[in-house]
Amino acid sequence: MLAKILFNLIVICLFVLISPTAYACSCATGDPPFEFNRAKAIFIGRMLGGTEKLSVKDESGKAYSVEAGTVRFAVEESFKGELVGQIPIEIARMKGTSCGPYGLKKGARYLVYAYLGQDSNVLYSGVCTRTELVSSRTTKEDLDFLRNLPPPGTGGNLRGRIWADLRAGGATPLPNLKVDIRGPGEQVLTAFTNEQGDFEVKLLKPGTYRITPELPENYFTKHQFQEVVVNDRGTADVGFEAYINGSVQGRVVDREGNGFNSVFLHLKATEKSTYAHSIGENGLFEAEGVPPGEYYLYIEMQNRDYKKNENFYYPGTLKREEATVIKVGLGEKIEGLQFVLPDKYLIHTIDGQITWKDGSPAAKVEVMLLCPAGSATDGFAIEFMPPTTTTDDQGHFTLQAFTGETYWIEARGSRENSSGETIAFHSPSKKIVFSDSLKLFSLVLSEKGYFGQGCER
Repeated sequence: MLAKILFNLIVICLFVLISPTAYACSCATGDPPFEFNRAKAIFIGRMLGGTEKLSVKDESGKAYSVEAGTVRFAVEESFKGELVGQIPIEIARMKGTSCGPYGLKKGARYLVYAYLGQDSNVLYSGVCTRTELVSSRTTKEDLDFLRNLPPPGTGGNLRGRIWADLRAGGATPLPNLKVDIRGPGEQVLTAFTNEQGDFEVKLLKPGTYRITPELPENYFTKHQFQEVVVNDRGTADVGFEAYINGSVQGRVVDREGNGFNSVFLHLKATEKSTYAHSIGENGLFEAEGVPPGEYYLYIEMQNRDYKKNENFYYPGTLKREEATVIKVGLGEKIEGLQFVLPDKYLIHTIDGQITWKDGSPAAKVEVMLLCPAGSATDGFAIEFMPPTTTTDDQGHFTLQAFTGETYWIEARGSRENSSGETIAFHSPSKKIVFSDSLKLFSLVLSEKGYFGQGCER
């Protein structure tokens, strides 16, 4: 149950590395009107006890006890959900994550925001929610809102924001845009964004609403509309990020015309920058959402010492002054570029099959060329990330690689044993230096564990 609750937490928990042994937990929650709209139940209650006991430390390093798991509360004051008496709430302990261990103090009074899991009728709360001790200073904002709610049946609110990513170091609000809002009972409403790109509609009938912005010419968004549920007295939020529909397309090829299909390129101007990526076979790449401007297109060539990294510019030079400037007009689509890699980087393929230890084909498992690196001491790798693919139903795979680079190939997958338990396996890692294409290459998923020994350090 707790695994499902962890998966269903609609929060942002960022696991940020801050030292070799410590991690930071960073959470983002909405304001009280938003969380009131989203929560299934909100109440003040005394924590009576949980099924899991944990020891945590305060800021001074002093240890104290908390409890998690199935936690019982005695409800004292209900703001949403009409809860009375004693109720259970699932609290994930988060042990083993940067947000844990997490729990609540037995006997303490809490303001609880409880949510409904997608796969069950069980209420859950915990880390990265607005659940907090009633005595905490942070609950004042919540209680001011909750104790001044309008009468039931007043209706809910919808608010939103529309902005543009102009690749200029921040979001640019889009004012005076018409927003089409369609709700229950064929209700049709119209709103307009203000100078900050915000809009709001109040006192809406509870129900599901579809929001569609009318963007200016030459702008597009990846989500033409959004649907949200507006609850009585709550506030639903939407946001749309728009892009100018300029684009740059072309092919990345070696000197023999073979296309490279795992490319990551930089498209950079003085104040604007974006990225291009492979979009299919034959070396095709595309940069989308490109604002008007003059750009340099380049690949960052990776050295073992990152301080020695170099940029290789379009159409094929290490010198920026020899690079071709790409001029993009408003909404213009630049096509047909041919970006030729340095002469010594010839594209090869490795074709093979992955099998299980019993010899059966390993379908839908991952195969990767780890740690691409120049084989020479001061050599470079072109790949931004290790080339990766998934085997077909017969365990076959194909990966691209370069002359002059070294790799460690490894396969990873999982399968159920006779007891129905899912077990992770990996193959032994093998070092490869390419001088030609390889065929009939084979690896066996023979060792238990998610990861193998990786690559040589």
